[in-house]
Amino acid sequence: MKKTSLWALAGCVVFLTAARGDEILFKSGDRLTGTVKMVAEGKMTFESEVAGTLTLKMDDIKTFSTESPIEIGMNNGTVLMQKVTALGDGFVSIDAEGTTQPQSLALADMIKINPEKPRWKGAVIAGATLVRGNSESSTVTVNGEATRRTDNSRSSFAAGYYFANQRNNTTRDTSTSADNWFIKGQYDHFFSKRFYGYGNLHYEKDRIANLSMRATPGIGIGCQWVEKPDLNFSTEGGANWVYEEYSDPSETRTYMAGRLAYHLDKSFNGFVKGFHNLEYIPNFEQTDAFLVNSDVGLRATLTSQLVVEAKAQLAYNSQPADDRDTKDMRYILGVGWTF
Repeated sequence: MKKTSLWALAGCVVFLTAARGDEILFKSGDRLTGTVKMVAEGKMTFESEVAGTLTLKMDDIKTFSTESPIEIGMNNGTVLMQKVTALGDGFVSIDAEGTTQPQSLALADMIKINPEKPRWKGAVIAGATLVRGNSESSTVTVNGEATRRTDNSRSSFAAGYYFANQRNNTTRDTSTSADNWFIKGQYDHFFSKRFYGYGNLHYEKDRIANLSMRATPGIGIGCQWVEKPDLNFSTEGGANWVYEEYSDPSETRTYMAGRLAYHLDKSFNGFVKGFHNLEYIPNFEQTDAFLVNSDVGLRATLTSQLVVEAKAQLAYNSQPADDRDTKDMRYILGVGWTF
């Protein structure tokens, strides 16, 4: 009987210890148990045993403890992998390697905890319209984008293809009204939290505009004014070298140009995001010659990975090929997959 009681007592101790989990002590005196998931942008994601997943302000937390080691990123660049023990107001302690005494850490110096590992994020959006019968036309558009962000760099790629043709009901001849594609990439290196230098390359072809090819490599500097999960805004300025080949008639143009650009995206809620991008490339040699690329649109989440997107695109060339318009305006509706 005595042995059975001892086993029961030990079992209760083990159960209570396992059930305790990580613990948050608030400045108000309240306590919360569960699991510390991550810390970013001054907020902690905490999985409570009772209330589920919560977002807590670090300013409201007095101290906390964890049962297992967590990855801690400090404001001096140090990364620690340690179990945390609660201390006084605004501090925790860890068992630092090579020392016999615990080391105290200020909560204010913890920039990240269990940060999300850098990975590629993006989407592939496609749309198509086929009309058959008294009239006949086909439209196909495919666009893809991907971005990978680390603490001090950002890589981004994008590509797209747009094709459209239609049949003349009188002559029964089919003509192509759009046939163009592009690919572009950019690498940003952050010198500080806000400022970065970049290098980019944009390559495109547009058969209807008689543009056999255009390549625009460039370098410059940028400023990330806002970088949040629900809002991003950046501006860039630099220089590009522009190489163009036109057909009908054959012509080659090369010149140095400037570049001004900005990017804005805003999440209105958990389902809808708006975006707007603008790029202006003025010719340094001719003040009346310039290129403009812009888009604006909305993307709505249908499922965890399925999205629908509606956007307008503008491609403007102040000095196009002979007998060609200065601008191409497109309105695109597509469905896609995010990753």
